Amino acid sequence: MKKIIFLLAIVLGLLHVACDPMEDIKEEIEDIQDMQDERDRFYSELEAAPEAYTLTDEDYELSSNDDVANYKNFSANALPKDFLPEILIQKFYGENAQAMMITYDYYERPTVDEDGAREISEDEYAEMGNNYGSFSDEDEAEYLIGKLLDRKEYADESGVEMTVSYILYSTGETRYVKVNADFSTELLDYASDAIEVTEDQYESLGNGRYNNFDDIDQAQERLALLAETEGTAPITYSCVVYRNYINTYVVYMYNGSNWIVKQSVMAVSEELNFALDEDNIRNSYWWADPAIKITLGTEDYNLFDETSYYQNFDLRSGNTPGTDRSLLVEMVGEMLDTNYSAVEDQQYLVTYAYYDGSNGSTTIRVIKTGGVWAEYSDEE
Repeated sequence: MKKIIFLLAIVLGLLHVACDPMEDIKEEIEDIQDMQDERDRFYSELEAAPEAYTLTDEDYELSSNDDVANYKNFSANALPKDFLPEILIQKFYGENAQAMMITYDYYERPTVDEDGAREISEDEYAEMGNNYGSFSDEDEAEYLIGKLLDRKEYADESGVEMTVSYILYSTGETRYVKVNADFSTELLDYASDAIEVTEDQYESLGNGRYNNFDDIDQAQERLALLAETEGTAPITYSCVVYRNYINTYVVYMYNGSNWIVKQSVMAVSEELNFALDEDNIRNSYWWADPAIKITLGTEDYNLFDETSYYQNFDLRSGNTPGTDRSLLVEMVGEMLDTNYSAVEDQQYLVTYAYYDGSNGSTTIRVIKTGGVWAEYSDEE
């Protein structure tokens, strides 16, 4: 009897042990189903990423940065690398490593190089139909000068900037004149603490009929006299000047085809990639690849006898570079140095053709440090 009870206990124990794997399998199935449900919810909330997309005003408002949301652009104080991905992950999903070209607005005040500015000559004013050596319309000036630069100024790459100086004629402008302690004068672009010339002061200076000065030279001369008479120097005045010939500076940028006026806010296009987290879909994100992307061509393959004939790398054992990955990196690096003026500490994502028994193409990510090329990895 005792043996029967003992055997029964063993059987029950075995049955209990046998049930545990089933519970584990069931839990695993439930976990997989929960994960799939979460993936389905994630995809239902977002759109499939297109090849290219331009941000809208509503998109900028998704940003956690107040400046981005309010001004509808990025800037040095709110960089795209910090705040663009958070906008995209609220709108789009993609396959792992899928790329999407994003166009967004970036604010950067143009840098005016007054000392190195290109001045418009009298002949060039005449060439543009202005025989008085000035423009009276700012929009017309910027358009015609851009066309002039297209004809006369060469740039070897897009992004080159040039400051241009021209004379803009206008009437009835508010000008700012600083009178120093020695009664010399300076012209200012603006002064928040400027004292406005009154009607009585215009009258005392002989300009009471229209309450303005004929030109800026007259304004400087008579305001110096006013400050000396009233004993108020140093002082800055704001006054109205009727005839104005103002040195005006505008920054042009070559866009690869034409010279255009560089605005404070310019459209920028950048490629971002989707990083899909298979284990937790909510941890997926968009990121900007810092690598310069290059596809090798004829000039590159022609640098080596081993690659020139078939315009690819032979990766078969016994060939060059064959299975020697470091030699492949070295050859790609020499191509980048020779034909692309490669720089230090910059990643390059290079697409190359190969033959390993069949033809194909793939990419390699390389970086040059201390003059030595190496395959780049995230662990570096």
